[in-house]
Amino acid sequence: MGTETHQKAADSAPTAMPPVSELELIALDCDRALVAFAQHPDPEENARQLVVMLDHGERLTGLVKRLPEAEWDIRVSGALQDWAELIDRGPGDGPFASWTYLRALARAVRSCTQFLQARDRPRPFRFDL
Repeated sequence: MGTETHQKAADSAPTAMPPVSELELIALDCDRALVAFAQHPDPEENARQLVVMLDHGERLTGLVKRLPEAEWDIRVSGALQDWAELIDRGPGDGPFASWTYLRALARAVRSCTQFLQARDRPRPFRFDL
């Protein structure tokens, strides 16, 4: 799946922000993908997690891109760049390429998730305004 296909998916993605509970579930999926080497998943589970992470990433990067760039922080800008490069490049070859790819995708998705979670948090009221 190339960048053009992913861009079309992002362009047609819904613009509604996911509820907090959904972002929390996405964060848990990221945690599952970012386990230590000793707990890495078997190939079948890794493939399942890749599909899930690609779905999360397509949706969240599409949502973030619809927000004004001035609202992005440096972390989300880097995550969007990483995501685009990862999608263009694919998982690569080798015994741990798919697992390493999953982890890299999960880091980008986690950054987008945390960014969206931070946007939804209520801001403290300031008396000194």
